Amino acid sequence: MGLSVKNIFFKNTAINTFFITRLHENQIEEKVWLCKNKLRFDITTKHSMICLDPFCMSVWLPSDQLDLFDPKNTEINFTKADKTTAAINVGLIETLPTANGALLLYKIESVKNYQINAIHRLALFAWLLRSKKNTYQSRRVISALYSYPRKIIIVSYQDEDYYNIFPMDIQGYIAEEDIYILGLRTTNVTLEKILAAKKVVICDTDAIDIETVYALGKHPSTSPTQKHEMPFAINDSELFGFPVPAIIGSYKEVEIIANRKMGYHMLLVGKVVNTKVINPDPTSLYHVGFLQYQNSSYQSIDAKY
Repeated sequence: MGLSVKNIFFKNTAINTFFITRLHENQIEEKVWLCKNKLRFDITTKHSMICLDPFCMSVWLPSDQLDLFDPKNTEINFTKADKTTAAINVGLIETLPTANGALLLYKIESVKNYQINAIHRLALFAWLLRSKKNTYQSRRVISALYSYPRKIIIVSYQDEDYYNIFPMDIQGYIAEEDIYILGLRTTNVTLEKILAAKKVVICDTDAIDIETVYALGKHPSTSPTQKHEMPFAINDSELFGFPVPAIIGSYKEVEIIANRKMGYHMLLVGKVVNTKVINPDPTSLYHVGFLQYQNSSYQSIDAKY
């Protein structure tokens, strides 16, 4: 049945939850907006996914915008070439003040996807992406969230007895505050160590192939791959001395200043205390939702994992 549905609606198209592409930041075609009544704020570089169970997002706004509206219940719109591709209704959980504004923590209440057409979307969510691990509704939410390309980063931590390097895409960087937003699984052994040390290093994926990145995500956090067995050379970060791949374009050393358990993921808010730029114009790997990838100019990178 699934094959028949695929041949009818997506013949000659690989079916994945999302595709992987490599981009310079200025090549991203989509925009993200926070909308309330007649107000519309560009939050393209100011929003992040922070938890997948329950589904939660964060939005940073400067003080002058916060004073204009009640942020309790709002809508987040994803657009491309002025056309709405997805819309998410969110309810406010908490407001975390920052130096120049506030980080708004939202729970996702409902979503709408607008890419392609309703029949194709139904076939995708109800049949082609169906699995025991997620529901029809969760597949719709994931599709909406990945209507904006999600950058894949590499996180590094080390102490006297332990180290780990792993990838993630539940993250965001707020340039206006020079803070990083991370959503780490509560089951990740490294999380407790990061919370205790309040330190982490964030690396880009400039020259690292996707197979290597995914392999880093597969090694167990209880016993990560030994440094000498890594498929790349390793350098020490300038301030913390944490291991970083030698083939990255840049990294940021971050001190954790706040955390909050959102559900399956722990929200970490970190202040950047040192930035090292190796390549001034790096690329990064990104995840793009299946629907958003269709008819886009992005080039897919096939992964073996």
